[in-house]
Amino acid sequence: MIGLKKRDIKKALKAGGKAGGSSYADIRTDIEATIDEAMTSTSPEVRENFKKLFGNKRPTPEEYICLLYTSDAADD
Repeated sequence: MIGLKKRDIKKALKAGGKAGGSSYADIRTDIEATIDEAMTSTSPEVRENFKKLFGNKRPTPEEYICLLYTSDAADD
């Protein structure tokens, strides 16, 4: 498994934002909106999956990306 750290994700988000013409803050805001949607979803399945990955804690955008990436890699 590839070892990822929050700082690696931050660098990737900054580079992706720069390449796509967005700022790091804009990308963070979009990811935070996605996290909020998952946490407040009306779908019990979505909330259950989110809680399974993150518990009752609200992850930072970097934690969100890192954990989703590593959990997807573990499922392969």
